[in-house]
Amino acid sequence: MNQFLIIVKGSDHLTASPELMQKRLALFGEWMEKVLKGRYVGGAPLEVTDGRLLKSKSEVLTDGPFMESKEMISGYVIINANDIQEATELTQQCPLLGPFQLELRRLKPMM
Repeated sequence: MNQFLIIVKGSDHLTASPELMQKRLALFGEWMEKVLKGRYVGGAPLEVTDGRLLKSKSEVLTDGPFMESKEMISGYVIINANDIQEATELTQQCPLLGPFQLELRRLKPMM
């Protein structure tokens, strides 16, 4: 089994109504329970206001949001899948796809 990182890109959550966000969270929870059952490893949304982009040990390039809002990384999910095809099929069922772009990457084992 391989691990894959789903990077959630976009800033739609910054302008969506609280009702729409509640609906999306409910659909996302259902996706995790039904589609990712036994495959979910971890994940989290990212804070919008807290962060640093570091260039070196002594140089901080930016403070706060790092890219244009359409390119903003909003969060991530790590899943287990047999291969990239299976990971793609699981990711295509995510209810965040559409309002957000989802980038899928295989994680390389460190050991």
